[in-house]
Amino acid sequence: MSKVKSYGYTDTPVEGVSTLTFPRAVLNFSTDFRVKSNQSGKEVILTNITSPIDQPEKIRLCYSEIANIYGGTGIEASVFSPTKKGVSILAQLTDVISITDSVDADYRIDLPVSYHVVMKIPANSNITADDVQTGLGRLLSCLFDTGDTSSSRLEAILRGSLVSSEL
Repeated sequence: MSKVKSYGYTDTPVEGVSTLTFPRAVLNFSTDFRVKSNQSGKEVILTNITSPIDQPEKIRLCYSEIANIYGGTGIEASVFSPTKKGVSILAQLTDVISITDSVDADYRIDLPVSYHVVMKIPANSNITADDVQTGLGRLLSCLFDTGDTSSSRLEAILRGSLVSSEL
């Protein structure tokens, strides 16, 4: 008898779209980043040493254990795993986008931005890093229209239009 993993959804094929890619930054950790603080196994904050002091970029990664991964999920207790333990991982990027003027040397405004992802994962050997990557990919896809890699959906979301025009 073998175990079968099911995500509980089936994606309907989209004509003309086979796969999507999402461009990721190529972060050069060994050259561009230094550890600003480190609470071993709990939290690390990295700072980008190529960023100006008044325009810092920071990456924060946190890890914590969860006693009951099922809390608040509504999953029936009869299908719980023998262990209820899990982990929570936070990835945060904070940055400052600086706007200057090529004509007016005195013009500058700084705009703080922050991006967060929180993952809560059962401590179960059936959940792999590939499963987490699949979930993250689906999460990012929530911010785009079907089969689209342009920023048009993000433009709408930035204006409070949360429901896709496709619905």
